[in-house]
Parts: sequence; structure tokens; C-alpha cells
Amino acid sequence: MKKTAITLLACAALGVAYGQEEQQKSGFGLELNAAYNFALKDISKAEEGVPAFKVDTYGVDLTAFYAFNEHHAVNIRFGYATGDDEHTLYDSYNGIVISDNIKVEVQNIYIMPGYRLKTSLNDSLSFFGGVNVGLAQTKGKIEESFVGESYSESKSKWGFAWSAEVGLAQKIANTGSVTLSVQLMQMLGRPDFGDEYESAKAESQLNLGVRLGYSCQF
Repeated sequence: MKKTAITLLACAALGVAYGQEEQQKSGFGLELNAAYNFALKDISKAEEGVPAFKVDTYGVDLTAFYAFNEHHAVNIRFGYATGDDEHTLYDSYNGIVISDNIKVEVQNIYIMPGYRLKTSLNDSLSFFGGVNVGLAQTKGKIEESFVGESYSESKSKWGFAWSAEVGLAQKIANTGSVTLSVQLMQMLGRPDFGDEYESAKAESQLNLGVRLGYSCQF
């Protein structure tokens, strides 16, 4: 009888410990990332003396997530990114060579719900992959130094956006991890460079980003 009672108590203790461990693996959390995004395509076409621009961007994003367990989580991501590209054109006027610097600047704000799947590689290192689908606002501006002023700045325009990522999470505390990931992101809302530069036909953005962040689960 005593052995049976001890066995039951031991099983109950293991059950409580397991339940507490599972409870710690579920819950809400936040992840903050800094990213650099390499442009995989030109954001504008070269037409009528205006060169094509390829704009790399850098920015930050904040992700709020809920983990159902150690493998599955849903999230919503808020992000901001900006970058620019510049070209110098040369023209001849009355035998004098004149340089004309043209610069394009792009800003993005995006919000994307998503899903992440994670698997443990060892006690502290995990591999994860995820997808996000949502909306992005894109602004585009062109400046020309020859006239010394900004020609135009776009209105706020929203478009469809998606991203897919894979990465590693290294646990450094009971509830905190450092993350490193790569992300493919496309923003289909095209920037509007305004009527002054109709020849700078805007294209959707396709970026490959490198993200470094910190994740904390409550």
C-alpha cells in the first residue's frame, strides 16, 4: 500500500511538473527585429532620361505572438523600412558638361498577420519557419539636385504584401531568445513618384532581408 501511494505521488509530481513545463511553452510574447533588405528587382523602369532605381532598405519590426505550444504560434507584425538610391546624369549645354543628381527615396509601413512553426534542435537552439500576409503602405519621392528642390512625394498608397522566413532562435534565458533569420518579402503596392516624373514607372518591391532580433515570451 505504501509503495502504491509513493508511486501515485511520484506520478502526480511528474504530471504537475510536465503541466507547468507545457504551460510555460504557451502564452503571449513579443519579438523585436532590426532588418536590412536587399532589393531583388528595380523599383522603377528606365525611361526618357530617368534611370532605373534599385532601393535597398533598412528598418525595424515588432511582432506580437501567441504560442499554442513549443511548435505552433500565430502572430501579427508591424514594420517600418526606408532606403534610397541615387544616380548622376551628365549632359552638355553650350559645350559645358552639367551634372544632374537624381535620388529616389522609398518608405514602407506594413502590418501582416502570420503563422510560425518551430522545432527544437537541442535544449537551447531551435529552427523556425513562418509566413505572413497583409498590407503595406509605400511612399516614393524623387529629388533632383539640379533644381535644388524635391519634385514630388507620393500620397499614402496601400497594397497587398506577403513574406516568408526561416531562421534560428538561441535561448539565452528562460523566456528570452536571440533570433537570426532571412526573409523574402514582396510589396505589391507600387510607389507613386508623382506627375512630374511620369516616366519613372513604379514597380512592386521584392526584397531579401536579413533580420536580427530578440524574442521574449511572457
